[in-house]
Amino acid sequence: MSTYHLMTWMNSGSHQKSEAEVSHLVKDVIQAEDFNLRDLDVFSVRKSLRALDHNNKGEKGTCTFLDDWLEADITLDIPIKSKDDPSKLLTILRFHYQSLLGVICSVFMEIQADVFYLLPFKRLWKDPLGDNTNQQIFNELYTSNSWLQAQDDL
Repeated sequence: MSTYHLMTWMNSGSHQKSEAEVSHLVKDVIQAEDFNLRDLDVFSVRKSLRALDHNNKGEKGTCTFLDDWLEADITLDIPIKSKDDPSKLLTILRFHYQSLLGVICSVFMEIQADVFYLLPFKRLWKDPLGDNTNQQIFNELYTSNSWLQAQDDL
């Protein structure tokens, strides 16, 4: 029955749950030696997220982030009403992020990467009411001129 519940959860709601993520949930979370089902009796997503966000003493939190997450304090320049008004600075402590290359590599290691469409092509639109000119449409990375040029260079 446990497998049924797990697979029903996987196929419900968001389609972002990959086979690899569900396997990770089972092997690295549910089957972890220190996993205790009773700890979930009082579990609240909101409270758990709030606990991750709070850092009262300026110390690193008790949670560690897997998959090569990086941490840094960042300052954002927030524009105000008009371009003549000075902007305000907003500092975010302990901002977590991943390198773009790491994310790309991770995505291509997924089983779904086999069905990614990566061959470039030109997508053209012809106005049925206008003249006979075509207009190129850019709606995916692989329809861009730079991707087409890179393919030609290969």
